[in-house]
Amino acid sequence: MDKANAILADKVYCDNVLVAEDVAVNLPAVNFLTSEVKAMGSMDVVLVGLLEAMEASITKVGQDEGLARALTPEKHNYEFRYVQNVTKGDATSKPIGCKAFLTAVPKGIPQTALEVGSNIESEISLAVSRYQLYVDGEELLCVDRLSQICRVRGVDYYSRIASML
Repeated sequence: MDKANAILADKVYCDNVLVAEDVAVNLPAVNFLTSEVKAMGSMDVVLVGLLEAMEASITKVGQDEGLARALTPEKHNYEFRYVQNVTKGDATSKPIGCKAFLTAVPKGIPQTALEVGSNIESEISLAVSRYQLYVDGEELLCVDRLSQICRVRGVDYYSRIASML
C-alpha cells in the first residue's frame, strides 16, 4: 500500500493568476447533516445530499497584490496546486501532483498583526460553493452546491435524490 506523506510545494491561483506560493491551506470539510432517529435510544442518520456550510482558508505571508486579488469581496475561482510525496511498499518515493478547485467568496478582510522582525500573516477565510479535488490526475470528489452535485469516487450521490423530483 502506498503511503502519502509530506507536501513538497504548493501554489495558489485566484481567477487564473498566481497569488501565493508555499502557503498553509485548509481545504473544506464536506460534512453531511444528520437527523436523530429513535432506535434503542437515539441514533444519528446521515442525510446524504444535505450539507453543512463549506469553508476553506489560506494563510498568506505578506501584504501584496496577490493578497488584494484574493480578498476582493466577490466570487472567485481558486486553484490550489500541490505536490505530495508518496512512499511505495518497496520503500521508493515519488512525487504526485494534486489540484483542488474552489468556487468561493472571501468572508471578510483579515486583521493584520504587526511585530518588528516578524512576517505579516493574513488568514483568508472563504465561503465555498464548489469544491473539486484531483489526486494524481484522478477526480476524488466534486461537490457543487448550486448545481446539486455530490460526487465521490465517480458516484453522484445527489443524483439519486434529483431523479425523484
